[in-house]
Amino acid sequence: MHEMGLMDAVLRMVTRVCEEEDVGRVDAIVLEVGELSGVLPHFLRECYEAIIEDTPYEHTRLEIETVPGTLYCHDCGHEFRPDLSDLRCPQCLSRNLTPRTGRDFTLKEIIPVFEEEDGESGDET
Repeated sequence: MHEMGLMDAVLRMVTRVCEEEDVGRVDAIVLEVGELSGVLPHFLRECYEAIIEDTPYEHTRLEIETVPGTLYCHDCGHEFRPDLSDLRCPQCLSRNLTPRTGRDFTLKEIIPVFEEEDGESGDET
């Protein structure tokens, strides 16, 4: 399951960015996962839950945004969202295809916990 290695790399990257940007705690990590990336979001979630146990990220949410995949058919020029169980062009049934979108796996955003400033509770008295 390569999702475990991916999540380990993501957490190392988040740690490095947080250190460089002087971010204390992280509220959420947002990933973009392309439909054609070969990464399965439900496995990512399972790996994430296992890998954050007893770490500073234990209470950090994981948000996964799925990016639709599109393919281009070189034989007829049709661009389409594929049926992942049958990777053929729906127009001409060709398999001469190139992915256009949906192949990426990206750390999109690190959302920090915004601490209230000392003495400011947000309530007016």
